[in-house]
Amino acid sequence: MTKLDLSLGEEEMHRYLDRQRTIRLATSSPEGDPQVVPLWFVWLDGTIFLNSTLGNVTVENIEASNRAAGIVDDGELYEELRGVLLRGRVERAEDDPRIERVKASWSQKYMGGGPVPYDRWRDRAWFRLIPEDIVSWDFRKIPEAKERARSEGG
Repeated sequence: MTKLDLSLGEEEMHRYLDRQRTIRLATSSPEGDPQVVPLWFVWLDGTIFLNSTLGNVTVENIEASNRAAGIVDDGELYEELRGVLLRGRVERAEDDPRIERVKASWSQKYMGGGPVPYDRWRDRAWFRLIPEDIVSWDFRKIPEAKERARSEGG
């Protein structure tokens, strides 16, 4: 039987990550306790950029171990589920040469192009999740994938 390919193609994945607004970032404490938080993000050049408040649990976990996973997904019914899971390392991004593009994209995505209230954000820092492994799925492709498998003799 032919395996159904339900993954997002590269261009599909880029468009999907560009449009989605929230990533759930999973980190773990030095003791191994998991922490998952929803964060706004920007996808740029194969990297997830996000920001968080210095001193919070997520940042403390990142400082203890830079390993993390993030998931961006949507869909209500089973056959509507789709998403992207990114695993890799997280590091500070203030010195990233793309940070001004990130900020402009952030402004467009979340503030309609208006100014981001950085002056009201206290102790915020930019981070980047550099994916080492990416897995995607789009269950909306199930009928299409089944039909393709049938036509291939699967």
